[in-house]
Formats: sequence, C-alpha cells, structure tokens
Amino acid sequence: MISFILTGHGSFSEGMKGALEMIAGPQEQFEVVPFFENESLDQFELKMNTAIQQVMGPEGILIFSDLMGGTPFRAAMLEAAKNEMITVIAGTNLPLLIEATGLRFSEENATALAEKILPIGREGLVHPQLQLCQNETTVEDMEEGI
Repeated sequence: MISFILTGHGSFSEGMKGALEMIAGPQEQFEVVPFFENESLDQFELKMNTAIQQVMGPEGILIFSDLMGGTPFRAAMLEAAKNEMITVIAGTNLPLLIEATGLRFSEENATALAEKILPIGREGLVHPQLQLCQNETTVEDMEEGI
C-alpha cells in the first residue's frame, strides 16, 4: 500500500481528509501536516519529517499539497529530493484524493500512482453550467448526488 501525506495552508489538509473519509471511509497510513500562520518553517519541517517517518513503507509515500510554490509544497519537495521513494503532487482536490485512495493498493509505487491519478484531478475541475448548456442536461438530471 502506498502511504499518503496531505499538507497545506491552515486547515486545508484536515478538511480534505475529513471530506475524503466521509466518502471513502477511514484511511490507514495517511497523515495530515497542516501549516499554520504562526508556525515557523523549522516547526513545520519537523512535523513533515515526523509524518514521513510514521508512514514510510516499501511502496513509498505520495505527498499531496494544496498549492505549488507554497511553504508546504517546498518542504515536501525538499524531502522528496532526499528520498526517491517520496513523490509530491500540488493542486490537490477531492476527486484526485478519492481516485488515489482507490488505487493505492494496486499501483507499484508512489510515482506510478501519481501519474495515473493526475488526469482525474484535472477532470475534477468543471464548469457545470457550461456543461448543462452544451449537453442540454437539466438540473433535475443532476439532483441525485453522491
């Protein structure tokens, strides 16, 4: 099983994990590492390193970050530069996490999983009103929900 770390600014990582578990159930080998406003870079890097030590397994770790270039992303990339078993994704969304959860047992490593799920994350960004117009779908057709 590929291990997961979810990181981001403020309560992003905690909120995303909560939403994921509401849909997909509790997750093992999954840590959240939030970066808070009054936290020093050293404190955050220590939390990231601790999370990596807690979940590292033979298939590696996929770190999901909220924003490319932000402090959580940069700290994750520094860890990935030191360990080839760590792969980092930026721009995390819920469809991406759901897909990753479903495939984390079948992919051979974190890099292979990242390559497989990135298209799902991109496809998760939609403009539903525009789709309704183009496909002539009605709002009633979309009422079912998850």
